[in-house]
Amino acid sequence: MKVFLFISLMLSQAVVSFAQDAQNLLNASYNKCQSIQHGYYEMTKCMYSSTTKDTSKTIFFCHFKKLKEDTIYGLAFHFKTIWQGKFSADVLYTGNEQVVGWFDDSSATIKTNSMWAKEIKQYNYSLNLYAPFTNLKSIPVQHDSDFIDNKCTAKLVKEEELAGTWCYHIQVNKTIRNDSPDIKMLKEEYHYWIRKEDFIPVQYSIVIDEVISNDTMHFFENNILNKYEVKNLNDENVLTVGSLPTFFRIKDYVKGKKKLDPLPKDTIAPDWELPSLTNTKVSLKELKGELVMVDFFFKNCPACMFALPYIERLSNKYKSKGLRVIGIDPYDKKEDDLDVFLVKRKITYQVLLGTKEVEKDYRVSYFPTLFLIDKKGKIIFTQVGYDKGDEAILEELIKNNL
Repeated sequence: MKVFLFISLMLSQAVVSFAQDAQNLLNASYNKCQSIQHGYYEMTKCMYSSTTKDTSKTIFFCHFKKLKEDTIYGLAFHFKTIWQGKFSADVLYTGNEQVVGWFDDSSATIKTNSMWAKEIKQYNYSLNLYAPFTNLKSIPVQHDSDFIDNKCTAKLVKEEELAGTWCYHIQVNKTIRNDSPDIKMLKEEYHYWIRKEDFIPVQYSIVIDEVISNDTMHFFENNILNKYEVKNLNDENVLTVGSLPTFFRIKDYVKGKKKLDPLPKDTIAPDWELPSLTNTKVSLKELKGELVMVDFFFKNCPACMFALPYIERLSNKYKSKGLRVIGIDPYDKKEDDLDVFLVKRKITYQVLLGTKEVEKDYRVSYFPTLFLIDKKGKIIFTQVGYDKGDEAILEELIKNNL
């Protein structure tokens, strides 16, 4: 019995030590990343989502320098991207202005912080940077504070060779706390490959599984450092506008036209004729005399996913009394497995393959956008986005117009 207790104690201490070793290694990697103020790297980013069919792969070549006083990105950076085997974009942020250039047509647009800070923030190109180096807090690399109150657990998977260098492979799982009734998180998992020689995370991946609208969604992102030179920025001119390719035609940014609001109440709904997923043509004209609810949506739209069950409930409740619900998807094609997407979410009302023309006719700028059309073809309700507060208003309108 004493021998058994001794072995059990040793094993439990080994498990604790193993987890603690993982935390210590993450802390060392975090501190290393925090110490990096400038440098150069080449990175491959691969992303996959269950709402898309293929994994996207982009290669980045980036110079950077941290600017702690900068309120937009916290650093200056200059990166070029290769997508589908070709150079696609050249993005520069100096701390004073941002330039985005496109190789396909040699066009480039410059925005200055003094005039367009809000617009620069809206297009957050920092998402395409190698976050452990460039994020001022080195997010997502976890460290001591992330393990307080069991927010995360970490373990050292093993030591393994990666691209000719030995690394610590560490797995981190965030503790799942499902506070939202609309999203059930199943897994949030991180993997890091930390180079033994210098504690640099030379690769990290993120896996997220969650249930949205009865469907399990899977997201995967993998970031691989192909090359890096930290604490090495020999020529800071690379972070100036003068470093951009000379063939770019750089123009000042001009704010585009404000997006139009969707067609308002009391407007006659424009007619359309669109194919269903079974190649049946459906037109609004032939639905005259029925109360019609039209939902503009597309697959890879989180707000649309939240709205779908709500629309399905209304369809099931009132279809026998005369409500006709139609979904219009202007983006996805039949071959994009739209039918599978709908079956997983238990959507039974009819969905049509939309066009840009119909989207334009109804002045749809945001998704989802919902219209309720009375029996005479007049719009009596418009809703942009998904807000539970509008459910009662819409249902009352449906009951009063059937």
